[in-house]
Amino acid sequence: MKDKNNEYVEIKYKPGSRAELPDKINPDALPEIFVNNSPVAFQDVSYSSAGKGSHISYSSRPTVSIDFSTDHFPLPLRNKLHKHDYFELLIISSDKFEMQIESRMCEFSKWDVCLLNRSTRHSEHFIPGMKVFYLVLSPKYLLNWSREEGMNLQRSSVLARLFSKGLRDTMQQNKDYITFKYTGQNVNPPLYKLLEDIRKEFEDKQPGYQLFIRGLICRLLFILVNPEHYDAEYIDLGSDDGFSLAYSAKQIMDKNKRRMTKQQLAEKLNYNSEHINRVFKKHYGQTIPDYNKLVCMREAALLLCNTNQHIHQICRQLGFTNRTHFYTLFQQEYGCSPYDYRKRGGR
Repeated sequence: MKDKNNEYVEIKYKPGSRAELPDKINPDALPEIFVNNSPVAFQDVSYSSAGKGSHISYSSRPTVSIDFSTDHFPLPLRNKLHKHDYFELLIISSDKFEMQIESRMCEFSKWDVCLLNRSTRHSEHFIPGMKVFYLVLSPKYLLNWSREEGMNLQRSSVLARLFSKGLRDTMQQNKDYITFKYTGQNVNPPLYKLLEDIRKEFEDKQPGYQLFIRGLICRLLFILVNPEHYDAEYIDLGSDDGFSLAYSAKQIMDKNKRRMTKQQLAEKLNYNSEHINRVFKKHYGQTIPDYNKLVCMREAALLLCNTNQHIHQICRQLGFTNRTHFYTLFQQEYGCSPYDYRKRGGR
């Protein structure tokens, strides 16, 4: 669905939501809506295969609870690469979650966690069945922690490294983040109870609830750096010269195993197609079209030897609409026609 200028998703109030909301928003705003400059906020975002989603935002302001619909958008829904003026902690509550961080394509499993510096660009992929919790931490909120809490955080080198760099980085140039891979065996890890407690404190807003929330967040952070529960990895992309972008492009082509144009890759990676092609050639010694042709021909050879599919079916499966062009490329790569290659058993 489109209006005259932008695509949009429709949203509606849930009963009891008192905040003023528009009737539609640009999908690039998902899930960063209604943070409202809160020093700390907790968000619950889910998205179904039917194009329906819900977004509940808890903060010092009244709870905002909405439904949104993307019936007219192809899945998965991806927002553009963006960054925030706050630290963002994502806790994955679905079996799978995909996100692009700068030029890297990252996959997360249930109860994995990612902590993003405020200068690190990222793009969430809203895949069917997705459910994610967001914890928003402003620099001011962290700087106002007591000395004792700050000293406790210093005991974790991985957290101290990211927060200290991020809080000093007034120009927001540090491109770093931390991944926490869940290594525990419990269906619901210890942080699950903490998330429910944080939600309840925001909902009830009893006197002193801000102090309780601060303590719960501190406990949550220490669960993340406990090796009994999580394997933490600090990743600094500040010195990345484009390899991760080239590697991501290679991953996509290797996984799809079919024809892809530079523009199609650019749309997936949210980067300029010519820039991707330049860094790919720099790191892999060939252009994207040349490498993609190689991937397709290798896959064609495998299908010819290991399946009974007709050659024209293989041609279509690999994305070729011109069978003559396919035959020409195969001949150039293997020195014979697809028919002869199959007849010789790949020899």
